[in-house]
Amino acid sequence: MDPPILRAKGLTKRFGGLLAVDAVDLDVAPGQVHGVIGPNGAGKTTLFNLVSGFVSPDQGSLLFGDRDITRLRTYERTALGIVRTFQNIRLFRGLTVFENILVGQHTRARPGAFSIWPVVSPRERELRQQAEELLELFRLVDDRDRLASELPYGAQKRLEMARALAASPSVLLLDEPTAGMNEQESEEIATEILAIRGRGVTVVLVEHDMNVVMRTSDVVTVLNFGVKIAEGSPETIQADPEVRLAYLGEDEAE
Repeated sequence: MDPPILRAKGLTKRFGGLLAVDAVDLDVAPGQVHGVIGPNGAGKTTLFNLVSGFVSPDQGSLLFGDRDITRLRTYERTALGIVRTFQNIRLFRGLTVFENILVGQHTRARPGAFSIWPVVSPRERELRQQAEELLELFRLVDDRDRLASELPYGAQKRLEMARALAASPSVLLLDEPTAGMNEQESEEIATEILAIRGRGVTVVLVEHDMNVVMRTSDVVTVLNFGVKIAEGSPETIQADPEVRLAYLGEDEAE
């Protein structure tokens, strides 16, 4: 069995008197989709912010492979291969769809790539070809030259995933990729998540849509009030009485 590509040990984060993440351990295996679920306020997004470097832990450590990245800044983690999306869309709204994807490649481009110089380098041609492939993967070919602000909501969510994948991550953190989508759109996102895994990218998925989580995840971790209460296969999690209690409440679970 391969060692974890990402390992959290005792991650803890407090905001004043609120213990948002409480000594969470997390081992993410390479090449898998690892779902993270829990009721509202369970600490899921805070855990993502800890992993991506947007907040620093009060206690605990984070390993990427065998490297301790606990104190690395966000851009340093991105350069290593940890990339995330956000629940609230954060596109460059004044740029086109294609330009947004090119921006996602900035950590991989040598200085001077995509310059005004008329001669296109082999590296630039390679990156542009990869961007075109992402347009196809996320069904954005017809929107290539539209401004990101002109896209419907679902297409903007897909564009954010495409831009993140353009950075060629080893680990892609998806924060509520189907939020606000209808059932058909959610199913399409689930298919695209599986396609991302098929490209060899490890995915950590925070998601409220249980159909998407159970369809795509190899392993699911459940948080409640900042504490990890369960972890295992989707089938194991669905049958776990403590998970049912956390989601349904004591009266319904009895």
